[in-house]
This record gives sequence, structure tokens and C-alpha cells, in this order.
Amino acid sequence: MARFTPTLLALGIGTSAAGAADLDVSVGEPFTISASRDYHWFPTLKQISSERLLAAIWCSYDEINPETARTAFCATDDGGATWSAPVPEADAGHSWARLADGSCLWLSYMTLRISDTVASCRVGRSIDGLDYHWSTGAVDFSPMRVPHLTKGAARMLFARSILTMPDGSLVATMYGRFVDDVRDRSIVVRSTDGGSRWHYLSTIGYLADIGGEGLNEPCIAATSSGDLVAIMRNESGEPLWTARSSDAGKSWSDPQPIPTARGVFPDIIRMSSGLLACSFGRPGCKLMFSSDDGASWSDPVAVFDGPSTYYTAIREVEPGKLLYIHDVIPGGWKNELPEGQQNEIRGVHITVAAP
Repeated sequence: MARFTPTLLALGIGTSAAGAADLDVSVGEPFTISASRDYHWFPTLKQISSERLLAAIWCSYDEINPETARTAFCATDDGGATWSAPVPEADAGHSWARLADGSCLWLSYMTLRISDTVASCRVGRSIDGLDYHWSTGAVDFSPMRVPHLTKGAARMLFARSILTMPDGSLVATMYGRFVDDVRDRSIVVRSTDGGSRWHYLSTIGYLADIGGEGLNEPCIAATSSGDLVAIMRNESGEPLWTARSSDAGKSWSDPQPIPTARGVFPDIIRMSSGLLACSFGRPGCKLMFSSDDGASWSDPVAVFDGPSTYYTAIREVEPGKLLYIHDVIPGGWKNELPEGQQNEIRGVHITVAAP
């Protein structure tokens, strides 16, 4: 059992936080969701109900190549106690949501450049969350212009989050570069037709002089007040950055670093208690919390420190109980596996309570 205290941030919106309460956090025993000697890494979680979830897995080399992208998912109907064998998909990306009508929406990671301002994407839809019908959607970045990245891909990628807004529209996070950008930027796009067509809404964060990659891999969550809080990557081993919107994503506060949280690919959720939880990694797989809508964050708790991409995901499966997943890659980035070992997608349950 570990207890954590907050780091106060100055976001420009909601800076007068009283501070996050101390929390008792208990990390359970790890378990294997899936294993393979092929590429089996970069996992994400899609939550259909409290008990039914998908663990999505990237099954290709780490590159932007729409022609070779392969993914798979494993399903659980008991909150993570047991899992199905992997079900193959093509480029089924990180961005997924259960919509207000109960159906599920899944977007590709990559987009294909059509023109200076438009790219196509793959749109998956499912009634039960398990069987998906895929069609072609579009993203209109006007008035911004998007360059070509490689092999037909546009230089804008869908990140994690898709949220349903009070007016019924959807907002999703993306990252990449527009023409003339010298660093990555994180953006929000909006859909009014259920996720087939998307339009550029706003930039969460762009800092030309930040160094490293820029601000990328964004995720967003709605707070108890209705504000949106974003967490973004800058560079492996460097602080995560955060920004806030009080107008449904139309504008954002100036991005600020979170000094105690360093890593990549954050995943943020609001728990049933109103607590915000955020997983991230590199170095290590970690987890942090906020009880004041993201104005301050606890010191991180370590979950795993072995060989991994340190890409992580979390969902709440019971009140106060998180499912946390990550990969284990004994063969490293080139998948040079020792004899008798496999890559794994691994899970662990974590309980969170006030002292």
C-alpha cells in the first residue's frame, strides 16, 4: 500500500486547487493477457461495459506504413480475469469510444493524405463491441494544411481520446504537424455525424521552441466541472504537459509541464469517484492521480520496470478498481527474443481509496 501527495500546477484555469487528498493505492499481482513471439506491443483498452473490455494490440513493426499495419484485440467479459485469444484486425488504432446509443466507434491510427487540407481515415462500427464493419471517413483540417508523412500517410495521426460532448457532437484528439510546423502539435477535431467526418476544431498545444518532438500523443478527459483536461507527451524521459479547456475544446490554456511525471503515451480517465487517473511510462510503467480536476497531480506510483515500450492503458472496472495494462518485450525494439521467451500483454488490477 502506498500513499501519494500532490504536485500543484499553474494552468491559468483552476489554479487555486486545495490539493489532491492522500490516496492509498494497492497494486495487485500481474497476469498475462496474451503472448506471442511476433510483435505484440503498444496496448490500449476499449471499455464496452464495466466487465466487457478489449485489449487492443499493435502487431507490426513500429513504423508509419498503412500497407503493413496489423493489429489484434483480446476480449474479457469479467473485468479482466479471463481473456479471449487475439482477434486480428488491420489498422484498428488507439481511438475508440462507446457512443450514446450504445454502439462502438473505432478509428484508424493513420490517415491518408487526399489534399492539402483533407485526409481519409478508417471508421469501424459495432453493435456489440466485438464485430466491426469498416468504412472510409474523412478529416478536414481547414484552414490548416497537412503535409505528406510517408507512404501515402498524412502527417496527422489519431491519438487516444474520443469524447461525446453535451450537444451530442464528438471530439477526438490527434497529433502531428501542419505545414510550416517545426515540432509536433496536439489538436482536437470534431464530428457532428457520429464519427464519419471530422473537422479541425482547435490546437491543444504547440510550442515551436520546446525541443524534442514537440507536444504529441494527447489524451483528454472531462472533469466533474465539465472542463476538459489534456495530457501530452514531449519526449521519452521528459515531463508530460497539460492544458485545460472550459469551452468544450474550442480553446485551451497555455500548456504547462508536470514536473513529477515523465514519459510517453499518457492515458487519462475520470473514475466514478470523480478522481482523475493517468497512466504513462518510460522510464517504467507508472500511474498518477488528481482529486482536484487536474490542477495538481500525485507523485507517480511504479507499476512495472522491466523491458517494455512503456505504453500503458487504464480503465475502471469496479468503483475504486482499475485495470492497468502494458507490454513486456524481452527482445527489445528489434524483437530479438531469447529462446523460450515471448512478448506479452500484461495486466494488473489496482485499487484506489482515500485513507
